[in-house]
Amino acid sequence: MTLKICIIGAGFSGIAAGIQLKKQLNIEDYVIFDENEDVGGTWLVNKYPGCACDVGSHLYSYSFEPNPDWSWAYSPQAEIWRYIQSVAKKHDLYKNIKFGHKVNKASWDETINKWRVVVTNSATNDEAELIFDVVITGIGGFRVPHTPEEFKAFTGPRIHSARWDTSVKLEDKTVAVIGSGASAVQIIPNIVKKVKKLIVYQRHPAWVLPRMQFQMPDWLKWAFASVPGLREMYRSFIFWSNELIHPTFIQGSLMQKLGAKLGDHYLNRKFADNPALLEKVRPNYELGCKRITPSNEYYPALAHPNVEVVRDKITKVGTNSITTENGDEKKIDVLILATGFKVQEFFSPLEIRVKGGMDLMELWREKGPTAYMGICTSVAPNWFMLLGPNTGIDHSSGIFTIECQLNYILQVIREMIERDSKVVCVKEFIEQGYMADMMADMKPMVWGTGCASYYVNYRGVVTALSPYSLISCWRHTRTLNENDFNFN
Repeated sequence: MTLKICIIGAGFSGIAAGIQLKKQLNIEDYVIFDENEDVGGTWLVNKYPGCACDVGSHLYSYSFEPNPDWSWAYSPQAEIWRYIQSVAKKHDLYKNIKFGHKVNKASWDETINKWRVVVTNSATNDEAELIFDVVITGIGGFRVPHTPEEFKAFTGPRIHSARWDTSVKLEDKTVAVIGSGASAVQIIPNIVKKVKKLIVYQRHPAWVLPRMQFQMPDWLKWAFASVPGLREMYRSFIFWSNELIHPTFIQGSLMQKLGAKLGDHYLNRKFADNPALLEKVRPNYELGCKRITPSNEYYPALAHPNVEVVRDKITKVGTNSITTENGDEKKIDVLILATGFKVQEFFSPLEIRVKGGMDLMELWREKGPTAYMGICTSVAPNWFMLLGPNTGIDHSSGIFTIECQLNYILQVIREMIERDSKVVCVKEFIEQGYMADMMADMKPMVWGTGCASYYVNYRGVVTALSPYSLISCWRHTRTLNENDFNFN
């Protein structure tokens, strides 16, 4: 039995899928579609100043493609992108990738038990419908920028962190940064000395903790490449250190209390001589409810003499100014939006038609996303997701999750081939049982305590994150139970 497979996305997920399909199942009849001009996904597109990963380099990488030459403990964007590119080239994946091809629609055709995938070539604007047996999505959540409507009134240079415009010069300008998430925490220290004045608008300051960032010396790179087991030992050290952090996200846990004390101590120490600024940057929600952001440079940047931190609510955005609820209007030359992504829209704007012609995104908007281990859903046969709903993690490497999920997907596909099945679909009661258990396990977690993060949907339900540790993820996906699926 030969399967024709469509992979959507050429980031970490899609590249891993292509490699493992060939390596484990000897499947080479697959196509990876990506709307960008090269591999990398979010690590290709996001190029704002200071863009970097907040997970240790030796863990934020494929287990099957170790890199002893990481230059920093926490790698910058450009180095991560080059790593993905080198892995794709090493495994000769470029011949299977169609760049500049955007998947607009995928429809399950019950008459032929295959997926009809509509793809647009951005170079020619030609649209084609292609037929596939299986679809694997590697569409990340950090993809579609969120631009709040009110900021569109600003007519000066406006930059979203995810679409950084290097042609806009910041020197001798009054620059406003909107937001307090990971991108703002990374951008601000890297532009503070360039601008004339920096105004930082943040309603909910981030919990910021110090990180052990250091440049890897040449002797250590040599040792990682030459000493048997050393790199694996260091990777394991990062992994288990991060796993110990997981209880931090359980409300009222000892780890959460210790983490909050560490965060408060770090904050108080950095702003001991500036109590007014201290209160402006103190978080007003529980530790972990929003993403915890490690940085050694952020707090010193906020204390820079040309920086003003504003906690007041923005009430009006003019063509060249921002006004807050206290009536204070500030003239702005350049507006930087560190306002995140439309994580809750999942695959959108991709239209997905599943069993009975139902629109999957509409179904999920109405009832909330349901997926078995975030990998597959009972309404979409032969459809597999990498980093689907409720699979994000806030304490460690998403690459580990990708590899666990991919291992499970390959087991299902192998079973399809061995059974000569055309259709595979998780049983609805299995999916519902998993969702009920997972949501029950979500209740003690801190993410639903009302801080309005991208983790939750408009109903306040956590849909982006998993309540489980990586060890639990590995255990859940380690072995396939064929009885959980219908094979036809």
